Amino acid sequence: MKRMESRSGLWPGHLIMLVVGLCLFVVGMHPAWAATVSTAGDGGAAASLAQIAKDLAPAKPFFVTSDGKWIAPLMYIGSFALLANGLMHLDPARKKASEFGVGIITATAGIMWWPFLIAMMVAQGLGPLTNLVTGLAGMYAFFFTALGLTQIFRVESRHQLGAVAIFIGWLTGVYAYFFLTTPAPTGGTWMYHFTIALVWFVAMNLAGLYMQGRMSERVLGWVVSFAAVYTFAVPGVLWSMPPGHQGPF
Repeated sequence: MKRMESRSGLWPGHLIMLVVGLCLFVVGMHPAWAATVSTAGDGGAAASLAQIAKDLAPAKPFFVTSDGKWIAPLMYIGSFALLANGLMHLDPARKKASEFGVGIITATAGIMWWPFLIAMMVAQGLGPLTNLVTGLAGMYAFFFTALGLTQIFRVESRHQLGAVAIFIGWLTGVYAYFFLTTPAPTGGTWMYHFTIALVWFVAMNLAGLYMQGRMSERVLGWVVSFAAVYTFAVPGVLWSMPPGHQGPF
């Protein structure tokens, strides 16, 4: 009986110690309180409370503040390569355009994309959208690199690359469907993203048909030039703006 009473008397104490220990563990692991502990000695109670309020405030959508530093450089690089190709195709006789020079620009753009994409994937720089975006951008990085090399080395037959272009175009169409049917994290829509993917669905199919000798070069030139401005230059400018001024992004 004494042993039972002893255990009965110790049990509440054990429970209290367990609860206190769990509370201390949770407090220690929570980033807001951890920041309070680390700054209490220097900033005082007021600074600690301010830090707590800042850390506990609802986070802004990740893409509002982080997209620009990852995406804007890709957009500008892509716009340069696209505009060079668009203007070249608007000059079928090549009186002012040099396919060799355009090839250097295109291949350079495709190669320059890879460090950004690799860094973005490693750091998951766009949060849950990182793999979605890098998957799409990676296809175009490959295509720009391959296209530039065929232009530099004057590869005459581009039927195979044309087939790849059409395939990428249809994969981009899948992205267009995703943007059209999936709500954005902010609660809005992906409508502008959908129109970008739609333009590229058209452009890549036209590029593939042109490489297979079944499309007017001038038509391709106008479409690619439009894509350079609408799908790369404009988003690049918007993503370079400060948070709150990025339009549909």
